[in-house]
Amino acid sequence: MNPVTLDKAHPVFSMPEFASHPDLRLIIVGGKGGVGKTTVSSAIALYLAQKHAGNKRIFIISTDPAHSLGDSLGMSIGDTLTPVDWKSGLAHGLLERDADGTAGKPINLFALELNSGRLLTTFKENHRHVLTTLADRGTYFDQDDIANFFDLSLPGMDEVMAIMEVASILKSDACDLLILDTAPTGHTLRMLSLPAQMKKWVEVLDLMQQKHRFMKTCASRKTYFKDECDAFLDVLSADMDRVSRLLSDRSITRFIPVTIPEPMSIEETHRLVVALEEMNIPVKEMIVNRTAAYRDCPVCSVQYADQQPSLARIDVLFSSCSRIHLPLFPSEIHGRSLFSVVDVFDQKMETRDQWAGVHFSPTADMAYRTPDTRPPASIIRPSGLPALSPDLEFILFGGKGGVGKTTLAASAALHMARTFPDKKILIFSTDPAHSLSDAFDRDIGNTLKPIDYPLDDGQKQEKTNLFAMEINADALFEDFKASFKQDISALFDQFLGSGMDIRFDRQVMTELISLAPPGIDEIMALDKVMELRKENAFDLFILDTSPTGHLLRFLELPSLIRDWLISFFRLMLKYRGVVRLARAAEKALVLSRNIRRMQETLINPKRNAFIAVTIPESLAVLELTRLLSAIKLSKIPCHHVIVNMMVPPGPCPFCSVRRTQQQCYLEQIQSICDSIQVVQIPLSPHPIRGVKQLVSPI
Repeated sequence: MNPVTLDKAHPVFSMPEFASHPDLRLIIVGGKGGVGKTTVSSAIALYLAQKHAGNKRIFIISTDPAHSLGDSLGMSIGDTLTPVDWKSGLAHGLLERDADGTAGKPINLFALELNSGRLLTTFKENHRHVLTTLADRGTYFDQDDIANFFDLSLPGMDEVMAIMEVASILKSDACDLLILDTAPTGHTLRMLSLPAQMKKWVEVLDLMQQKHRFMKTCASRKTYFKDECDAFLDVLSADMDRVSRLLSDRSITRFIPVTIPEPMSIEETHRLVVALEEMNIPVKEMIVNRTAAYRDCPVCSVQYADQQPSLARIDVLFSSCSRIHLPLFPSEIHGRSLFSVVDVFDQKMETRDQWAGVHFSPTADMAYRTPDTRPPASIIRPSGLPALSPDLEFILFGGKGGVGKTTLAASAALHMARTFPDKKILIFSTDPAHSLSDAFDRDIGNTLKPIDYPLDDGQKQEKTNLFAMEINADALFEDFKASFKQDISALFDQFLGSGMDIRFDRQVMTELISLAPPGIDEIMALDKVMELRKENAFDLFILDTSPTGHLLRFLELPSLIRDWLISFFRLMLKYRGVVRLARAAEKALVLSRNIRRMQETLINPKRNAFIAVTIPESLAVLELTRLLSAIKLSKIPCHHVIVNMMVPPGPCPFCSVRRTQQQCYLEQIQSICDSIQVVQIPLSPHPIRGVKQLVSPI
């Protein structure tokens, strides 16, 4: 097999279009979890800070609940705007000071990890009086109910606060260019759709104010003059319009998807780009990360060969985009080594041939290591996953994006189905960006799909005991809302003609469900599972979860949603003297009960097991530490950590550098796990996809 050669018809490298666009104000970097979004956004920030030193002030902001921007830059950031001293780097080790001791031009790069929860708290505190006044004017609610309900029901909550903060920063001209490091695909799309959802929320509040305007005009028989509530609604509506215009303005905004040359990542990125086009958010270029160079090594050569069809697929699917290819490095890219990516943007490397030796030579930053030929330490196959009790009802797989949660969850589901043929098993996903279909290499979707698999003797079983489902949580919630609105509309029909007061309350009550907190759609997905459990449809449920940041919020959701439902239920009871709301209230009550049962199950070690998945890299280890701490605080049992993608031993120097570094992180993982069993799974030389590979992926 010959090394890749540069071909004009199949460019390996192109100059970033964003580098020469003088009017850009906002660059959004997004993609599937684990493809290197934070690394890429950090490198873009450093590259542009160098390019525009002295004439542009640049901000890089993270909106991912599981922040890793500080980890990537190699410095402590947090919720304050922090200067990134990329020129001298004395404080944070990005670069050494110049030989003459000068620090160069003034710092023009600043970083921030948004604390969206704090932004939301501030928003509530600043506008609580207006919100309660609006509800008091437009409904039968009393002040206590109003305050409690609005505390729980701001739609989009922390995510919409993040996008509003970004718009506010750009409006204030605090920076010339803002780079946004986002959450994984599903939640990024949700965040980008929030301005439209927030407009609906404003419309509900405006309905409440309309009743006040009408009553005020009737009572005084004078022209109505706007008050503070009207002003608040006008400003909020204008802010949402401004955000929408900002996101779709092709002259100042650019969304840069990041992918890797693997089928699951490519398909998810394609769905992302299609969704962005539908939202009129411009995409002109993309980053193809971790492109392998050919090496005479069993692991490297297979990985290289496997990537060629994927690279061809990228060229076909994204022909309208410029593709910027970044190499697979032997060592991690963070802190000082980010400038290796900057070198690619600067066109200091032009062919994949050069990548074969990048950051690997006796004089490179990473010292040369003797090839590691030691036997692997306790590396096992997925079929040897930690022993799990057959009495379990739920198994949750969680961890950082890109560590292989979906693949391992699917492999575990097949393993359990083959081990316990008398048990009926369902594997399902609540991540808005589903990838179970990609893992099983078949269309799954929103209905129960049987998964056939080979038996140990190679025969096909007569009737499968394994099923998969990618639950459409949005559709479930839309059905819930539609049913509720129909009930409310029918119940208020009897009062038509009874006066404007009832008509306004009918409108408000009909739209009240729009004020549901974010994440209730994901809870609806679990509610669907709890109904299947109640029907004894399955013996074991295996859950493929969202990446860490949204997983942690998801685990907190049952309490939040249940509190909201109780508050919602109480509000409806305020109307019982006006209308009969038995059916609507009963739906809310049933959902609340299911959520309580869900909470009880998640903390029961005899019925639930949480398996944390990580990889032996610094950012993943830091995120694992935060995840285990949060899981312990939530009282959710976790007795197993899987360390995925361990490079097998061998004579290849490139692989040896990677494995030596991995061993250091493996020791860190073992030190933080205490009584938790650590299981290692080796790196597969090829992407794992389809039942045959999932059964025996190595």
